[in-house]
Amino acid sequence: MERATHDEEEEEEEYRSQPDPIPLDLILEILSRLPAKSIVRFLCVSKLLSSFTTLPSFISSFASRPRRLLLTFFKKKRRFVFSLPHHENTDGSYSPVYSYEIQNANTWRRKNCYKSSASIQGFILFKRNEIWNPTTGQVLHFPCATRTLNIRGQFFLGYDPLEGKYKVLLVSSQQQHGILTLGAQESWRFIPKGSPIHFCTGYYGCIDGVIYYRAFLGIGGECCIMSFHVGSEKFNPINYPEGYSPSSSSMIIPYEEGRLALVDTGYSPNISVKLWVLEDADGHEWTCKSFTLPPRRGWRSSCSLNLKGVSDAGELVFTPMELTDSFNVLYFEPRRNTIREALFEGIFGNKFGCRYGLGDYNSKYSSTFDFDVFPNHMENFVSLL
Repeated sequence: MERATHDEEEEEEEYRSQPDPIPLDLILEILSRLPAKSIVRFLCVSKLLSSFTTLPSFISSFASRPRRLLLTFFKKKRRFVFSLPHHENTDGSYSPVYSYEIQNANTWRRKNCYKSSASIQGFILFKRNEIWNPTTGQVLHFPCATRTLNIRGQFFLGYDPLEGKYKVLLVSSQQQHGILTLGAQESWRFIPKGSPIHFCTGYYGCIDGVIYYRAFLGIGGECCIMSFHVGSEKFNPINYPEGYSPSSSSMIIPYEEGRLALVDTGYSPNISVKLWVLEDADGHEWTCKSFTLPPRRGWRSSCSLNLKGVSDAGELVFTPMELTDSFNVLYFEPRRNTIREALFEGIFGNKFGCRYGLGDYNSKYSSTFDFDVFPNHMENFVSLL
């Protein structure tokens, strides 16, 4: 890290020594207004220009941009990526849909992302030992765990906002849990003993520096929500609401005033949402709120939707189970009990789709059920290498 900082200082000094340079602040202001795909092209122009994207002022300007919905699927031995806006502009329109093909497709043969995937501060755990930055297209192959750590383990990606560090957590059925800090030239470390004995049964996500997943305490013990603080590397169990039966479709989201909410959804005949809000983590106190969404015009059936996550505005994001040329997104804001819809047309039929033969409606490539959706995705230029 010191070496990288020294190189950046030398490049900036070299730039300032040139005759009549454009002020650095002005360059950063121009770059911050460009779409991410344009900036990625500039990264290849020179080391000097690439170094600008590592400056704290530039990183913070991109972090404040509205989050997007990331859509990726595998077809014709290629992996395609679409980046869709969550929010409307003031004139009621949406910003452009960005699309591209991942070039190194040989490393992306698996059709779906890793089962514990989520967009964590712009990074996605794609496979057991691969982390992907969709903004830059980089893929990091981190070292495999030891044989002891690798036995029936679940991998989770987390982010510590205080230290600005990404970590991979390995929850092992052998109770020898491991942690790997990215970008620090570190190897896998054992987490010191003393954590509660538990067995992972599913993934919830990482919120504000804490990883959440479903777990059983001990052998044949009670089911709970296990939390892992990425910074302190400590485990802490949270009891489910009394009488609650966890399911694979349950999801945890951030709620107002920094509280967590456990979300359960039903889809027949209409979409029903039940929110269990954690009022007191230490006392394991929950309150329950229920909502029923009215039927939506233009939708074939509520059963054709899936809850995929939450936007940066706290809206629950529902997307279709089938990806076709017209892609509808339904947003539900539980705090205000409001609904809005977004329609994105031309996913397969635009120039990008036609270039790769995705717009041929007489072929099997005109739609797909096999795709991954990541709401609340942040564009991030932090290098993985």
